Amino acid sequence: MKTLLEEIINDSTVSGEKLGLCLICNDIELYKRQKGMSNNSGSENIINQEQLDELVSRISDVEEAEKLECFVQLQSFVQRAQAMAFAYNQQAWNGCSRLLMYMAQAQQVEHARKLIENLPIIMTETQYLEMPPPGALAKQRGFALISNEFPCRPKCLTVEDYFIQPEIDCFQEMMCLENIEAMKEKICSFRTELLENGMRRNLAYNELCRLIAERIGLDEFNVFSVDAEQLIEQINEMNEKRIAFSDEIAGEGDEFSNKKRILEDVFEIIDTDAFFPCAENVEKVRCLLDDIGIFRTSLDALVDILAEKGDA
Repeated sequence: MKTLLEEIINDSTVSGEKLGLCLICNDIELYKRQKGMSNNSGSENIINQEQLDELVSRISDVEEAEKLECFVQLQSFVQRAQAMAFAYNQQAWNGCSRLLMYMAQAQQVEHARKLIENLPIIMTETQYLEMPPPGALAKQRGFALISNEFPCRPKCLTVEDYFIQPEIDCFQEMMCLENIEAMKEKICSFRTELLENGMRRNLAYNELCRLIAERIGLDEFNVFSVDAEQLIEQINEMNEKRIAFSDEIAGEGDEFSNKKRILEDVFEIIDTDAFFPCAENVEKVRCLLDDIGIFRTSLDALVDILAEKGDA
């Protein structure tokens, strides 16, 4: 079966759209080779400069020349927009990593508190006799009594012969949920400005690649997409850790309720499906692509349309 390039080489007149498709096939093959995705079987799609000049010289119709220019502009768009999509992908990774770091540190604090909370309350005989009736948490934990002559005084006992309860180190306490609330604005910006914006732009570009592939009848055009699957998996894993975090909050009563409120407020579950272009915007762009002239003027605008949030 003849390739598209072989067909137009033998044609007496050259179609601007067919030659444009040859240029795109050429770019696809070169890109696949660069990424180690090709077995070099696509050599028949490679156009050298001499062939290209000769084929262009056979285009005499202004309308066909304009169609070729559309594909030349498409080539230019892909080079620029793919680099931007990679940058947005890395931006989203950055936002995800920062969110995960803050949440993990707060989770470590609560985990340590939970461990301490489940240990028996250590106290001296004097302390036990002088303390008020134990609360519900104290009853649950139980007591471990030590002698007033505990040998590691003064590090473990106060002057009143009370045992000094273990504490979490000061750095961890800085990252506790109570202090995280004061950093809500910054943490939320990681989610909205870095992760969400990066994901929307990355996925909008990918969807445009899919729609262009559909429009020009060339599925391999999707090779220019920027994969976001690993990032989506990472976000879903972070959501699972966030759900597990809810079961690790230490304390009881108002203290527990307040920390759970902060967790739900600052570290919201992230709906990755909401980052994909909505069906309405996809259909709008598909209709705009009916006119191939849009390749020359408005491809960046199509990414903007696809990146817009759909109706809630």
